[in-house]
Amino acid sequence: MSNILVLTGSARPNSASSKVAEQVSAAIARHDGAQGTIVEVANLQLPFFNAPTAPSADDYEITDPNVQAWSDMVQAADAVVWVLPEYNHSMSGIQKNAIDWLYSEWKDKPLMMVGYGWYEGAHTLATAKHVCDVVKPAIRAEVGLGFMKQLNVDGSAKEQAEVDQALDAAVAKLLA
Repeated sequence: MSNILVLTGSARPNSASSKVAEQVSAAIARHDGAQGTIVEVANLQLPFFNAPTAPSADDYEITDPNVQAWSDMVQAADAVVWVLPEYNHSMSGIQKNAIDWLYSEWKDKPLMMVGYGWYEGAHTLATAKHVCDVVKPAIRAEVGLGFMKQLNVDGSAKEQAEVDQALDAAVAKLLA
């Protein structure tokens, strides 16, 4: 069984991110032996990054219990999906904070990125790739979904078959 963590990217109530994550999880479930576990980034209750050393430092220690729980989740996952809303041509601050708290947990972790928004997530996917240059996950797939094209603004599918096809292909690459 492949346990795939699906991280939402927004803390907003009724965020499109949660609905996109549900569609990602459904796509994962369509693959035998795979299960998606959605993690709402706001529920992690991570503090703003304030560690005395960087997570990449040899002497980095996690002291916050919420950060430790997050670290444990990522370590236990066989792969991770970042659901990336586009906020002002970038990823959300709360999601970037969650990524920034960890370092070794990301190294070589199979990763799928799902960007979405008015520009089909193009800017947030580009931003996430810059982050990946540092934390070094194994990027296996990326998908860009656009409002008014594949998605409604609430995150539900406007073109379900198109969304399913894109997500199924990406999940297959993630699991390969």
